[in-house]
Amino acid sequence: MTRRPLLVLALVALPTLVAHHSADAHDEGGAPSPPPAKSSHDGGDEILPPPPTYKANAVTIDEKLGARVPMDAKFRRQDGNVMTLGAVLAAQRPGGAGATGGAELPTILTFNYSDCPMLCNLQLNGLTDALPKLTERKDGTKLFLGEHYRIVTIDLEPNDSLEKLVKMREKYLARIPESQRTAARAGWTFLLADTPGDSASIRRVAETVGFSYTYLKEKAEYAHPASLIFLSSRGMVTRYVHGVMFEPDVLRESLLKAGASEPATSIGFLNRCYHFDPSENDHSKAGVMVLRIGAAGFLIMLLSGLGVLHYRRSKGTPVSKREIA
Repeated sequence: MTRRPLLVLALVALPTLVAHHSADAHDEGGAPSPPPAKSSHDGGDEILPPPPTYKANAVTIDEKLGARVPMDAKFRRQDGNVMTLGAVLAAQRPGGAGATGGAELPTILTFNYSDCPMLCNLQLNGLTDALPKLTERKDGTKLFLGEHYRIVTIDLEPNDSLEKLVKMREKYLARIPESQRTAARAGWTFLLADTPGDSASIRRVAETVGFSYTYLKEKAEYAHPASLIFLSSRGMVTRYVHGVMFEPDVLRESLLKAGASEPATSIGFLNRCYHFDPSENDHSKAGVMVLRIGAAGFLIMLLSGLGVLHYRRSKGTPVSKREIA
């Protein structure tokens, strides 16, 4: 039987304390790994960095408040139509007044893909859990997806099919209350690479907002962080909300600030996929070898003892209970 390496998916929490204002985009290879951070929840206990087998230590968020997404970047929408990101952000809302005035909505930008084994599901489940709570009146406001804000999800996998994209979209729209689903369907756009297999537009938008990710060929997966990136109606980055669970009050505040084009400090813990394969870990190999040697040694000792007892009995030599024990 073919042995398959063990894949463990976990979350590495990295507290984000301040926003970075660098205007430079990451190179495709990513930036150096940040130093270990201190958790604000445990009195300063150090959060250990990923082990050497984690092949995406550079996968993180380089916050770029004030940066503007490239409005001319082209994508395929879930209906197959090719559109610029600017056209998506200016799309008419249900009952709106058109592309000017009435359609100027803040946007929540996410990066996900259909075959993600864990993190995308956690992030989008957390988001859809929180969205209905935004419709409850607070401080005189009720926020409805498609009426007061929009969501744009960019598929990280340039080879994904439209069928997979539509299936992923429907999965999360189904989590929204039926009474709100029509507006939500118009307000949540999923985007694919404009040309299958060409990740240039995806990479361009990701680098502009400081979202780094990498493809792990041996796993056929993407290592990526989980963050909601808030954009003003004109595509300016106003806030990052990290994590996979979201407080409605935080989302409400972030959307209102994005609607006013007002930058805000990031919130939450940065989560990313943790890929661990014992077959690629030198320490685990050494540990397995030690266990094998120890087992072999014990077996040799056991067989030797039994052999001595058998020899003595065959010669008629008495064997004490202590020797047997």
